[in-house]
Amino acid sequence: MSNTKQTITDSEYQIMRILWKSERKMTVADVVKELDGNDWTASTVSTFLQRLLKKEVIACDKKGKTNLYYPLLEQNEYDLSETESFLSKIYKGSVKNMVAALYENKKLSNEDLTDLKKMFELE
Repeated sequence: MSNTKQTITDSEYQIMRILWKSERKMTVADVVKELDGNDWTASTVSTFLQRLLKKEVIACDKKGKTNLYYPLLEQNEYDLSETESFLSKIYKGSVKNMVAALYENKKLSNEDLTDLKKMFELE
């Protein structure tokens, strides 16, 4: 039903995270209220919601004059798609190449290495 090939901008992703976190359908005002520390107006949020509707990653129900927004795309589905795209583009689809690059550039702590070893241990 959803389209994981759609590119969601960083700003749209902020909106999506709010919708994913919510257990109910949300109005523009609800989303604005959840944007803690962000100075976006209701008009700005509405514009992002319209873009997300056009990309078919959210839907909207009308209740009188009020629009109620909810996600069609699941967060884990989108995140996995983005991760696979990143791996494919930057590391030729290889997790090993990505981890090797992080290790070579000292971006993995000893704790990270220990956790990775545990994660991949066979039972």
